Amino acid sequence: MSAVRLTAVVDDVDPQTALLRVTDYRRWPEASDAVRSVSVEQTGVSTAVSTWEVSFRGGLMRWTECDVLCADALEQRFSLIEGDPLEFAGAWTASERSGGCTLRLTGEFDLGMPSLRHVLDPIAIEALEDAITDVLETMFAGRIRVGRAEPVAR
Repeated sequence: MSAVRLTAVVDDVDPQTALLRVTDYRRWPEASDAVRSVSVEQTGVSTAVSTWEVSFRGGLMRWTECDVLCADALEQRFSLIEGDPLEFAGAWTASERSGGCTLRLTGEFDLGMPSLRHVLDPIAIEALEDAITDVLETMFAGRIRVGRAEPVAR
């Protein structure tokens, strides 16, 4: 499994508002060219199933994930239900800081190609990093500083 970590400092936005904005996945296709489509079906008060289609290496990756929001904990967890990655899970968290908040993404994935892991995982991390940075910069224009993801091999 490989992991990706990304941190963003958002000025003048409270943590709950920032978390709800970044996890409104219906808006992601407008914010990043890499995200072709996302459909979201609310399955409960704090749960949803989202279906993704994302450009990757000249093709498309498709998957469906379960998204669980815990607003009181300022966290949204996501986990793969089915799709192209073998494994994909993680969380968005938000925390208060002076003058705004900090958003953090932690995620782990396995593309399911062990012999190509050393080649594909860094490409996947960069693609995730670029798409998420586009989304954050669009959603929080002029109020955000994004720290690039830190790849972690496991």
